[in-house]
Amino acid sequence: MRIKKFTASNYSIALRKVKEELGEDALILSTRSIKPPTLMAGRKEATRVEITAAVEYAAPVVAPPTQVSGEHEFTLSPEKEDVQLKSLIFNLLSQTDQAQSLGLQSHQFDTYSRLVENGLDEKLAAKILQKVLEQNPQQTAGYDKESVMNLMKKVLPCKGEIDLNGYGPKMVAFVGPTGVGKTTTIAKIAAEYALRRGKKVALVSLDTYRLGAIDQLRIYGEIMEVSFEVAGGKEDLRRIVASHSDKDLILIDTTGRSHQDKDYSGQLKKIFDAVGGVEIHLVLSVTAQEKLFTATYHQFSPIGVDRVLFTKLDEGLSFGSLFNFSVRNRLPISYFTSGQRVPEDLEVARPDRVISLIFN
Repeated sequence: MRIKKFTASNYSIALRKVKEELGEDALILSTRSIKPPTLMAGRKEATRVEITAAVEYAAPVVAPPTQVSGEHEFTLSPEKEDVQLKSLIFNLLSQTDQAQSLGLQSHQFDTYSRLVENGLDEKLAAKILQKVLEQNPQQTAGYDKESVMNLMKKVLPCKGEIDLNGYGPKMVAFVGPTGVGKTTTIAKIAAEYALRRGKKVALVSLDTYRLGAIDQLRIYGEIMEVSFEVAGGKEDLRRIVASHSDKDLILIDTTGRSHQDKDYSGQLKKIFDAVGGVEIHLVLSVTAQEKLFTATYHQFSPIGVDRVLFTKLDEGLSFGSLFNFSVRNRLPISYFTSGQRVPEDLEVARPDRVISLIFN
């Protein structure tokens, strides 16, 4: 990696020098103002700007990977090391330096910092701000936040509540890791449709591993006076669906599994394919790491995930990960839950709600 300093009378000229010599892929490591030395009589010097930038060398011709003999052998990849070094340097930069390296203007730095501090991916935040700048080249800091919020609302996919078929039972299954609150969430949705809207609802549990989950859903069913069934496999589910053909909505609970269990989604796919037309909602907790969001999505993607539902909104500290995950995977958000009350702590997801959480 080549590192060089550039000085000029202002930031724009210095940045132009960087791009001319190091190219468009140059990474800005730091910027600073250089005050002139003590002035001599009759002489005047202006403050100058210094930019430290870096660019990776063109990949050289390298010898075969070095191997170290012994009990533990390993290989060294120059390309991989270079990418890791570049990523490390970027992460060590201040947010202002990051913003400059991504081509943002000074009046956008505060908004960029706010987005990143609330969990938005750095490069995704930069793309949004760059798009706003393209649409409004004369825009200043006073209007920056509002324009960014409006653009984020447009790109965030939200489909909202469950749409009933109107000609037969709508089947919706809820999948996800353990401990995210699937069973309680199903009870909230059942109460919304059965008690508040007067629809015919049936509850089905595929979670034959946890007796507590079955008992919990059965009790909710008794309180709401809605049917409750337990299905041990595809034949049971096919029979149950046929026996509840008069219902408007059939809500299906599933067993929570670790994201490392790759076989579980295949088992569910066989069960759901037996009845066909099951809408899949992936249930995730906002308290989990974004990496777990992605791993869980990949775990259940063979089934065909239709929407994502986020729980424990009241326990979250930052909400940018919701935006990152939904936008990257083009997966619409359906609902949020924010407590244990049934059905009060359930809300239909709206883009402005997500954006307000990020900017709050």
